[in-house]
Amino acid sequence: MTVARTTVGASASSLAPLQSFLSDVWTAEHLPESDRFPFELALEEVFMNVVMHGSEGRTDVWTDVTLEHAADSVQMTIRDNGNPFDPLTLAPPDIGAAMQDRPVGGLGVHLIRTLMDEVTYRLEDGCNVLVMRKRLRID
Repeated sequence: MTVARTTVGASASSLAPLQSFLSDVWTAEHLPESDRFPFELALEEVFMNVVMHGSEGRTDVWTDVTLEHAADSVQMTIRDNGNPFDPLTLAPPDIGAAMQDRPVGGLGVHLIRTLMDEVTYRLEDGCNVLVMRKRLRID
């Protein structure tokens, strides 16, 4: 198993380094390109939620991202010390409703739940810990 980890401050300017981290690990591990998108989407969605909501009223918030590559899967753990929030408590959006009738937000978490094989949340030592795992399509 290969493990890679990085930590950044919770500001929008840290998104690009996180995306580069994911890309670099993906390339170094020779992971299938066809499985990369769910991780890119999840990383951006979760991190930007920490920036916009989890760090509200605070300047000391950080986000730690760990990628673990096992033989047939990749697990991404996003840990932050922002305001406690379990995104898995959000009700699924009504994707059948007309666009103008849908509230803003909630679709990103729905997509993460749909695209990943496993998604769990826990509050640990005052930190939000979101773990997402997906089996790889190995040819």
